[in-house]
Amino acid sequence: MITCTATRYEFGTGDGGYVGVGRPQRRGRADHESAEKANTELLDRDYLFVTTNFILDETYTLLRRRVSAQQAIRFGQDIRQAVESGALELITIGPEIEAEAWNIFEMYHEVKGLSYTDCTTFAVMRGLGIKDSFTEDEHFSMMGFVRHS
Repeated sequence: MITCTATRYEFGTGDGGYVGVGRPQRRGRADHESAEKANTELLDRDYLFVTTNFILDETYTLLRRRVSAQQAIRFGQDIRQAVESGALELITIGPEIEAEAWNIFEMYHEVKGLSYTDCTTFAVMRGLGIKDSFTEDEHFSMMGFVRHS
């Protein structure tokens, strides 16, 4: 399993992009191709992608604000299809995960840029024994996870 903190997504402008940890990131062509290659390699190695409702919340909101409501809706429809087909596992953050996330959030209060959503993802990863993440976010390495991007 690998946390799906980055989901391949093409923005309406035709620019390639990835949605990473809920934050749409516009990248250059070389970065896009590199991330697409890493994604394909992980899929070829039969990784199961996992994401959370908190990551999707950030993603939908930012797509709506930065691109358009229609793009956010299309992305949400794609995510739902991926979940229904079994290509993506969606974890709902409940009270137990939130309690662990809050402990992480408090423990690492001095780490600049660490979001609460990151902490919920770390709690999910620890709980499921997931070691790998598809993200550019350096906080994942700091927490001892392997980053693929």
